[in-house]
Amino acid sequence: ITALDAARKELTDLKLAEAKTYVDRYPNDYAARFTLASLLLDAGDHQGAIANFQQAQKSPKVRISALGGMGRALKARKMFDLAVQQFQTAKSELPTMDDLKKDIIYQLAECYEGMNRQEEAINEFKLIYSEDIGFRDVADKINAFYSSR
Repeated sequence: ITALDAARKELTDLKLAEAKTYVDRYPNDYAARFTLASLLLDAGDHQGAIANFQQAQKSPKVRISALGGMGRALKARKMFDLAVQQFQTAKSELPTMDDLKKDIIYQLAECYEGMNRQEEAINEFKLIYSEDIGFRDVADKINAFYSSR
């Protein structure tokens, strides 16, 4: 482990400890819960992240991001059916096709892939493709789908 890696881990641990202390002091600060949940997700504590993302959804300011975060945590635990619910809810609450909505749809499509539901996955990828052909590897996925038919 390099000195840089050690310093990064120390900083992550410090941020996590600060976020936990803050949330313990202000349990109804849902934006702070979102921050804590995001740090927990990055640290690999999916269960802790899910619990805090659930609470963070109570805030209109971070609701959609919390739905997405919860979906990512569930997806990381291979609970694809539960993740799909989170991503579908977030997708339906986003009116415009911005980068956040594209990310939500992409995550949703990956969940369908994880469930071997290729047709549904491709339908989600097509939504992104029709808006932004350059988003991540969507063009490659669409091209592979059509060339395999």
